[in-house]
Amino acid sequence: MRSLVGMTSTSEQPPRSDSPTVGELLPRAAEAYTAPEKWDQWILTDRGHGWEWARVFRVGPADVEEIWHAIADAVLDAPISSVRRADTGVSCAVYVVLTINARTAAVRTVWHYANAGAAPRLVTGFPVP
Repeated sequence: MRSLVGMTSTSEQPPRSDSPTVGELLPRAAEAYTAPEKWDQWILTDRGHGWEWARVFRVGPADVEEIWHAIADAVLDAPISSVRRADTGVSCAVYVVLTINARTAAVRTVWHYANAGAAPRLVTGFPVP
């Protein structure tokens, strides 16, 4: 199993626009990556979205690699739902449907592109009603 540090998605995707666009797939989603501190300082913590992940999927910090793999696979086929452009780059929201521990739910993921050639970095993710 791949470790979380430097973890990327490895699936192939057809070519698409380099600029994130609502309704299209996430550019370079196969190169998506995440940083450990996003998980242990926000996504799966009590001060972040940890309680939502625990309630919906019955998962916690020990399940980070399973959650990441599910997100990285799902984002390959899910359209962008919103795009925000700022001086620090571009952020995109992508809703995916995950099944973890025989439980299925929608999850909102947010991705950041630091510049035009960057791969998408997971900023946050959480189950939604």
